[in-house]
This record gives sequence, C-alpha cells and structure tokens, in this order.
Amino acid sequence: MKVNYVTWLSCLIGLILGCSSGSEDPAGGGGGTPEIFISNDRVPEGTSTIRTADVRFNLSAATDKPVTLTYTTVDKSAVAGEDYTTTAGTISFAAGETQITESIPLTNDDQLEFDESFLIQVSNIQNGVMPVPEVPITILDDDTYTPVEDADGFITPTTYPSMELVWGEEFDGSALDGDSWNFELGDGCPNLCGWGNNELQTYTEANTTIASGKMVITAALNAGPPTYTSSRLTTQDKKEFKFGRIDIRAKLPQGQGIWPALWMLGANIDIVGWPTCGEIDIMEAVGHEAFRVHGTAHYNNNGHNFSGAPYSIDVSETFADKYHVFTILWQEGSIQWFVDYQPFYTISASLTGPSYPFNSSFFFIANVAVGGDWPGSPDGTTVFPQVLDVDYIRVFQNPNL
Repeated sequence: MKVNYVTWLSCLIGLILGCSSGSEDPAGGGGGTPEIFISNDRVPEGTSTIRTADVRFNLSAATDKPVTLTYTTVDKSAVAGEDYTTTAGTISFAAGETQITESIPLTNDDQLEFDESFLIQVSNIQNGVMPVPEVPITILDDDTYTPVEDADGFITPTTYPSMELVWGEEFDGSALDGDSWNFELGDGCPNLCGWGNNELQTYTEANTTIASGKMVITAALNAGPPTYTSSRLTTQDKKEFKFGRIDIRAKLPQGQGIWPALWMLGANIDIVGWPTCGEIDIMEAVGHEAFRVHGTAHYNNNGHNFSGAPYSIDVSETFADKYHVFTILWQEGSIQWFVDYQPFYTISASLTGPSYPFNSSFFFIANVAVGGDWPGSPDGTTVFPQVLDVDYIRVFQNPNL
C-alpha cells in the first residue's frame, strides 16, 4: 500500500492541534469560541427588605453547543452574612442562548457606609472562555439617614457593619492622653509667625482641659501679653491613619474673629511640605457665620489649590447650641463629607489630577484660632471666652479594604 506521507503528516498535525480538515468549529456556528462576561456589576443596596443583585452572565455570541460554568461569591469589602448572602451555582447556556441572570440576595441597612464589593469567581468552563474569571460586584450605598439626637445634640453609633473601631478617643480620663496627643505652642514664630494666616493667638497647654468626658479648647482674652491665648493639638507621629470613616462629635465656638477647626495633615509634611502633603478639613468654621461649617481639601497642583463646600443649618440656630457630628468617608481616590449624616461634598482624584495626595497617612489637628486672614479680627461684639467642646473622635476601618 502506497502511503502519502505528506497527507498523513498533515492529518496528524491537524489532530494534535484540534483543527484537522473537515473538523467543526468547537463552539459551533462558525464564530469561534464565545467569550463569557458579566454585566450589571454595580447595584444599589436599596431600601426594600428583599433586595437582590441581579448579575447577568453573557456570551459574546450564540453557539449551537451548550456552554456551562460554575460560580461562587467571595468576600471583598462586602462581607457575607452582613452585606449579602453567599451564593454559588452552575450556569448552563442552551444552544442559541446568550444571557442568564442570577440573583444574589443583599442585606439592606440604613447605615452610612462605603460602597462595598464582593467577587464572582468562575471556574469549570465548558465550550467557552472567560478572560477575566473574577469580577467584582459593587453594592452602592444609596440609603437616606435619619439623624439621631439625644438630650444635648446629635449622636452616631459606636459600631458600623463591616467596620472595626481602630481608634476611639472618648476623653474619659482626667488628663489628655500623651500617647496620642502633642501640643503645638507659641505664636508660630520664627518659622511660621501667625501660623501662616496672620492669626493673633498664642497657643498654650493651659487652654485645654479634660472634664466630663470632653476635651475643651478655650480661646481667651487676656489682660496682656499675649492678648489672646488658645490651644492647638495634633496626633502627629502618634495616631496616623489611612482611609476610614471618621466621626467627630463637637460643639463649636462662635463670634467675630473666632476660627475653630478639626482637620488633618499628611504625615509626610516634614518631607514634602504643605500643601503637597495634603490637608483634609473635616470641619472648619468662622465664628461670625455660626450657622455654617465648611469641608475642604487642600493640595498642590502647580501651586496651592483647594476644593470644598459649606454646610448650613437654619439661621435661627448655631453650631454652638448643641453637639453636631462631623464625618468623612475616606477611601482610595475619594473623600465624602457629612454633617449629622447629611452628605454635602465629595472630592475625588479625577478633580485634583495626578497630584492627589489623599491616598496616604494623615494625622489629626484640633485648634481654635483667633483672628486671621479668613475670619478677621475680634471686635466689640466678640464674647470671650469661647470654647471648642469635643466629645469624641472615632476612626472606623473596613479590614477587607
């Protein structure tokens, strides 16, 4: 028998590669192996008691062969049992079918929290391919919140779903905790006279007291020199944080020329300087507008830039009347500001460009300035002393982020 070795070799190679002459398209229909992808990957948490993430599994093209896969959910920042229900299953596309929807139960709550995500992991694929077999599903926090008050003002919880309290400064001792706080003293001279803003006060330790579970910073008028004294405290090199939910409950001073602030600076300030290090003003106010506070971010983009917004209560009230809670939700690439659970401003890396400095560690500052470029000087209407009364500072973080 005469063998055509060229034909025989060609057939052998074709069998090895799975593409011998006359073989069918493995996916059928002549379109190649279909790709599998997932859509509807961002879903609102919703407010109904029964809520699902309706995740769509798709084929890039119809095929005359069944396509199957198995999937399971895996925790990321969302936690099974708290934010969603663990779900696993098998998907089977019949011939000609290109989309199948799987419903994953979500857990609704009314807590102020980050957008959270879990993963869909895909395996055991038959008659298809999935270039990215692990896809995050994002649960968008879309809750509305009812602020909670007690006898002396607004309050916030001590726990949140999927978050851990990593620092809680409740000021319960008889003195300031030296393991957490530093005093910055004097008038800023010689390097930063007037603290960079032409402020009039001299900072001292004596103007801060701890009593009844509160830290009280007092701005005082004195007989002479210095005319005005106050305090400025930081947690630099002691308590520094990167990302989280931060709640600060405080009652503010008021009056012309009074300038309280609860804020943060980048921990690398001694290396890169300000404003390159970044500044997060969680709450800043000028006392002649006692019904309004501001949330602001400062950064360097070819020079000093800042972006922020005010938040106002009814003009018949002031932030000195009772406690309010000043909050930021701070995650990679964005910061959102709240007062008493009400959102009023968000900044993201898309706004600042490549100079965005807020993905690094920051430390806290609490102070009351007197005078300065923004509020101006005190006048005959200003009543002294004025106090910034801080009830607590709490930092919560999601351990899965």
